[in-house]
Amino acid sequence: MDIAERLQELAECGTYGELCAEARAYLARNTAEQDEDTAYMVRVRLGETLLALSAEAFDAEGYAEGVRLLMTAYNERGNTGLFELLSSVVYQPNEAALRENYAENCRAFALLRPDAALPDYDHLPVLCFPISNTNAVLFTKEHRRFLMGEREDGWQMLDHALLFSHDDADELTRAAERFSRAVRDARVQECAAQLMDAMQRNDFGTTMQRCAEEYHRLCPEGEEYELFRAEEALARKDMEAALSYGKAAYNKRKMSPHACAVLSRVYQQTGCPDRAMLFMMLSVDRDYLSFPEDPDAMENCIYALKAAFTNAQFAPFITDVVIDSHGVTKKFWIHVCEELPRFSDALPRYRTGLYNPYGVMFIKSKVIDLMNPAMKQYNYPIVDDFVFDIVKADETSEICVMPQGHAEILPLAAKEDKQKISIHAENMDRTMQLSCGEFNFYRVEEPTTFRSASPFLVGEPIALQHSPQRRKFVLNILADGLAWHALRDEAEELMPNLLRFFSAGIIFENNFSASEYTYPSLASIETGLYQHHTQIARPGVPFALDPSIVTLSEQMKHLGYYCTNIQGDGEGIYNGATRGHDRLIVNHWMERTADGVERIIRHLQTFDECDNFLFMHSADTHPYNADISMSAHASVHMPLADVLQPQDRGASVFLKKNPLSQYVNRSEVCAADRQLGYLFDYITTHYDDDEYIVLVYSDHGCSVHARSPYLLSEEQTGAALMVRGAGVPARGCVDELTSTVDIYKILGKLAGYPIDAPYLDGNLPEVLGGQRRAYTVSNSIYPGQTYKICVRTEQHAFHLETTEFTREDGTVSLDSYTYHIHERNDDYREIFDDALARQFLDIVWDYTKSFRR
Repeated sequence: MDIAERLQELAECGTYGELCAEARAYLARNTAEQDEDTAYMVRVRLGETLLALSAEAFDAEGYAEGVRLLMTAYNERGNTGLFELLSSVVYQPNEAALRENYAENCRAFALLRPDAALPDYDHLPVLCFPISNTNAVLFTKEHRRFLMGEREDGWQMLDHALLFSHDDADELTRAAERFSRAVRDARVQECAAQLMDAMQRNDFGTTMQRCAEEYHRLCPEGEEYELFRAEEALARKDMEAALSYGKAAYNKRKMSPHACAVLSRVYQQTGCPDRAMLFMMLSVDRDYLSFPEDPDAMENCIYALKAAFTNAQFAPFITDVVIDSHGVTKKFWIHVCEELPRFSDALPRYRTGLYNPYGVMFIKSKVIDLMNPAMKQYNYPIVDDFVFDIVKADETSEICVMPQGHAEILPLAAKEDKQKISIHAENMDRTMQLSCGEFNFYRVEEPTTFRSASPFLVGEPIALQHSPQRRKFVLNILADGLAWHALRDEAEELMPNLLRFFSAGIIFENNFSASEYTYPSLASIETGLYQHHTQIARPGVPFALDPSIVTLSEQMKHLGYYCTNIQGDGEGIYNGATRGHDRLIVNHWMERTADGVERIIRHLQTFDECDNFLFMHSADTHPYNADISMSAHASVHMPLADVLQPQDRGASVFLKKNPLSQYVNRSEVCAADRQLGYLFDYITTHYDDDEYIVLVYSDHGCSVHARSPYLLSEEQTGAALMVRGAGVPARGCVDELTSTVDIYKILGKLAGYPIDAPYLDGNLPEVLGGQRRAYTVSNSIYPGQTYKICVRTEQHAFHLETTEFTREDGTVSLDSYTYHIHERNDDYREIFDDALARQFLDIVWDYTKSFRR
């Protein structure tokens, strides 16, 4: 029996409760599991049934649900009978009150905005359908559509308030402000379109000059003003002004192909072919490549192409460029001992080393020699779990280290295989044969000279001294994808060591990631900035964080710590997010907690005479798609039907809830906790609480545990955040809202670096002496996908999704969107409250002002 027959049978039997339950169950299915015609029929049947039941014994929730179901059905098919039913049940009984409201509110509004010409009631372009005392839905007469959880334009939002608000002067004031904002936004869009058209036509006359100044006044965040001024300067051959405005436009919107195109043309005309080529590769206009004849200029252009082609996520892999008679050839490559490409001169000079803490020498560089041609052939980083040792280093053939009052450690690596390095001191003369690219760390207690017949690599000497202003070590652990909100009820079973250790500190129960995946989230953690302020859009597009942004690791370096990314994936090297680290031990694929923990302990034992800042990124806690091998623990213990899931190779952030992924994730979380327990025991055995600071946090949560359909669900963005050590009160679990952008300020408060820079987005939590957050923001800014944002308060979550896709430059359009509000509890009950929705929309409008176009 199909669902239509079943519902008919239940209706004839008068078992309406069962009818409603089965209808709701059908509508709760995924869209792919529903038939469009059947879903429409079920929606109408359920809506009419609920209205009939509410007429017998009024049930406000049932009535509201029925009305919304019928409104949705009307929007799908435009059934006149449904509209007449809704009009008779919802609109007509309230028409007199709506007319009275509108008349009173228009008189009050005229005092606030005398310039707004308001039509009389009968000529309004909308009708208002009150569903409850807190919620009404507008019906647009022109488009014959109910605006249910959809965008209302400026006039519609104003009409909504004038029709539905009653005796609320504050709400009218806010309505006037929102109307003014909508008018301003519309004018900004109009000016931007005119300016872009003017640039196409090379029209820089008086009218467009006035338009540019008006745009700049209304939207100082927008880059179109600077683009217009740069084009205008180019037209009159003022290269200095063109470059200044071009750089200003780029600084506002680093992912803008238009800004890159302007800079490319300016640099071309000012005799900087390498910079011109760099920005041309990132622009909308990729002209024919013309290389200079001068060998030095040619080398600079090739370097620029490497920087432009190299994916910024995958350090130390580069996209090498070869120019021959066939043109430009690109290849995936590792250059051992060579400097990594730098998109900006402000980035530090890192060299690619090969991590070999205690193993056979003279082998690893040969492995890379074998792998490079294979990577070129397959255009894929098939070195798999190879670990690299990325160090800030220069090359020299001789260096004299002169310790000043304390011993120093010199990082040193050969540039050639079996290279001989001579070491000379007053009473010592030695020669060592070293492996290519493998860094050694030598203790120097007296003036000592290191010399070779050919260049070798040296890092900055490490001063062996402690300071009472610092801690012996500060440790940040990023447990990638650890879904605290999804698993905290199982924490005693899955994460006993984390609970035990941080019960003597703080466990933030309501922490949420600002982004939904690692690349932008890591940058936000390291800068204290939301994604739109770091300017990351499409992952991997080459760019560098502005030098004025002081990263977390730079702050720790300024305090005098020896800064080491003891385990990581290299995603913050090319863009500068991790640029404060002296050394980064990286592997792009699998970062196991067991490896990281052992490295931490060995590092603390090795560099025990200096103060250390360590960052460990582990990925066992991250869910993976079918590109990762099957866990034997799962395949042995689970039924075969659960193990043989569809092999989804899509992005892990879109993985659906399934028993295999959940089982693997739980077991890996448990394994990671077991290794962390080993580390925590070592820490508590060897250090007092005032000698260290430890943070454990995650960059996002895990979609495979999601209980709601939203990308930015509680489980996907509910991230771990725990802290213990010097200056941390023993509060255990606290319920105040926090965000991953708060980590920067939390560590600053504890370690002692400044956290008062006005550009910072983070908040210092109340439990650490700051203020309690009113809300958190998570959003997904990914070109080619719809923009999504979730604003959470302690009670509610507001989810908004745009109709249009995010643009390549990271800007979004909020001209069309849908939204939902639900309670933040196990029921996920949807909330329909106009005032609450407007409050959340105000937050979204303010949050997106710099990248909303």
